[in-house]
Amino acid sequence: MAIEPIMKVIPRVVNHAGFTLVELVIAISLMGVVSVLVTTMVGNQMLGYVDTARRADLVARADMALQVMARDLRNAVPYSVRVNGGNAVEWVPMLDWGRYRKHADSAHADPVAAQAATVDFSAADTVFDVLHTGTMPILPANARLVMGNTSAMGAAGVNLYGGTGSGVLVPAGSHVITPIGMNVAISGNQITLAPGFQFALGSAAGRFYLVNDAASYLCTSDTITRYGGYTIQSSQPTSAPSGAESALLIDGVTSCQFGYTAIDATFGMLTISLQITDAGESVTLVRSITIENRS
Repeated sequence: MAIEPIMKVIPRVVNHAGFTLVELVIAISLMGVVSVLVTTMVGNQMLGYVDTARRADLVARADMALQVMARDLRNAVPYSVRVNGGNAVEWVPMLDWGRYRKHADSAHADPVAAQAATVDFSAADTVFDVLHTGTMPILPANARLVMGNTSAMGAAGVNLYGGTGSGVLVPAGSHVITPIGMNVAISGNQITLAPGFQFALGSAAGRFYLVNDAASYLCTSDTITRYGGYTIQSSQPTSAPSGAESALLIDGVTSCQFGYTAIDATFGMLTISLQITDAGESVTLVRSITIENRS
């Protein structure tokens, strides 16, 4: 009897790797936590960048406005800068300047003509010499002449914001600024006035200034606006002057303050505090401007 071999089939074991439901839930939760952390960190950095960029823009705008005002006010006629209420500053822009002959030229052949070439402060004068090195001042249209302006703000005859002299401080009818409509002309190295005009005071440095009108910076609502081209007047404007030309300097202003202090007889200090705001971000800049009053 033949013996047949018995063959036993052993099933192959297949290894099926994978995640259980619990593991999958844990993995998803961890990924969510990491995503939230990354998003928060990146978001905060982006917000910080946006805030920094906004603050930098505010600083740049405020600084530019302060630079423009400083440049304007440093070009003011001596003793013409004045502040009203802290939100308005006014000055008379200097268009050009020169030096007049204070003493007769001893080398002149004609002593009478030499004396006539100086400025006569005792009577109405019609002509005087300009001391220069070859370049005469540029005479603007409707020019007015300022000579010997003083710090007595608004005083008659001795400050350009006041009226003509009354005869108390200076001779009646005299002034430190020629009246509107006077014909001021240049002839050679001389300036002629028609009709004649009596200047109330002389300049210690022998200087005269050519001007036209007054100018102001007014801080109103949320802006600072420059006004110019209006007539020089005794009262300082705190709102848009009649007939003035206007130009917006800066908006977004939440606070501004002007202050002026006389340092000594020849220098003053104008302080400007400016705060501007945008989207909840605010910057405040303060600048002090030295004003030269060496007339």
